[in-house]
Amino acid sequence: MDTEPRTGHVSHPDVALQNLLEQHANGRAGDDEQILLRGGTVLSMDRSVGDFATGDVLVVGNRIAEVGESVSAPAATVIDARDRIVMPGFCDPHIHCWEGVLGRIIPENVPQSSAEDPVGGAPPSSRSYMHTAHRLFGPACRPEDIYAGTLLSLLNALDGGITTVVDNMHNARSPEHSDAGVEAMFAAGLRGIHAVGAPRAGAWAGTYPADVYRLHDKYFRGDDRLHTMRLFAAGDDDLTDLLPIRKELGLWFSFDTGIHRQPLERLYAEGEFDGRETINHGNFCTSGQRQVIIEHGAQVNVCPRIESQFRYGRIPYGEWVAQGLRPGLSNDNPMTYGIDMFSEMRALYLLQRVDEHRDGAASASLREILESATQRGADNCGVGDVAGSLTPGKRADIVLLDARTRLFPLNNVLCSVVQASDIGSVDAVLVDGRVVKWGGRLIGTDLAAVRRQVEESHEYLLSEVGWPHPPIDFDD
Repeated sequence: MDTEPRTGHVSHPDVALQNLLEQHANGRAGDDEQILLRGGTVLSMDRSVGDFATGDVLVVGNRIAEVGESVSAPAATVIDARDRIVMPGFCDPHIHCWEGVLGRIIPENVPQSSAEDPVGGAPPSSRSYMHTAHRLFGPACRPEDIYAGTLLSLLNALDGGITTVVDNMHNARSPEHSDAGVEAMFAAGLRGIHAVGAPRAGAWAGTYPADVYRLHDKYFRGDDRLHTMRLFAAGDDDLTDLLPIRKELGLWFSFDTGIHRQPLERLYAEGEFDGRETINHGNFCTSGQRQVIIEHGAQVNVCPRIESQFRYGRIPYGEWVAQGLRPGLSNDNPMTYGIDMFSEMRALYLLQRVDEHRDGAASASLREILESATQRGADNCGVGDVAGSLTPGKRADIVLLDARTRLFPLNNVLCSVVQASDIGSVDAVLVDGRVVKWGGRLIGTDLAAVRRQVEESHEYLLSEVGWPHPPIDFDD
């Protein structure tokens, strides 16, 4: 990345910048450290801040201090952001990160049953997600497999400009498995939320949900907005033992499909649900249920690529928007897709336009699609007040997209992000004011060591379950 200032002269800018990168790669970033992103095309995703064809963003410590056409900061280390789009990091509220070692192992999912028990209704096929993830590989996972898969998933997210992730960890087979997921999240270097949940099938220690107290006391007692935790459940699970825990510890709740089977009006009326609910997929709710959820301030996200292939087909994005809530976007499981928010945005936009042409349904604009991937995602993650936009006072979770080649010439910025960018466009990433990707490469991570961990875990898991395909296969 270029390091020359837009105007004027800074003595030895390369030295200052290299010192900063070295410190950040080693996990050291000063509380009063100043970084000035100068001369970029700023897409703030905050209408009160505005967007700038050429503008500056000043970071002080871990926060955004100022955004404008020209920001003066004589003490700052200057990063020349010319020919870059400067925007907030993406926020993904729904990835099952433990599955990372098994990335793309199910090339074309067998449609699932809509039975009351989705695991029981899954066909015994290696091309069935429910069968493969929950009956085969889930019970075979050791803590070290959880660590390797979670770390790989989160690094892939970070590489693609996703700076906040809720890890929907539905394979907490023992306290050691839970610890491995949390420690991988800490090691990844992004803004992470550990959503701990019970396994869906197979033998396990049975320590959940009682272990939630230990997990909370061990890792999440402070007021660190970089790492938090919440509970996870399938929407139609029995919540009897979970609701008192969430109330006592003040936790958010993430729900997968099935929330429409809960007595939502009663749960909200009695205060068991309080608006700190994130509903993944958003399927099957009636208009009345959607209204109850919206009125109480809960959040919803949709999964365009998963829904277009897996069980449900239609993406209920427009139904929620029509009633007053714009959903976030999420990648769900990496066992079929790569973690890639650009692909999720593009899939949603294209499917929305198909519905518009076919049925006359209103489709989302490019800015609204991008809003779903940033601010609405942050709201789903429970961090909407600190992430999701380039707003002064928020944490400095920032992505720089390279517009020198595939995005050149830079005409419409929204179209360039949603319709033309991909992971290869992500030139630099900051999380909480710390540079974690630079010049198109993650820094501060021993990627060779991560690869060794993943390869060992991959070999063990395929052998343990008797996987019927070769480690690298070409089956359609």
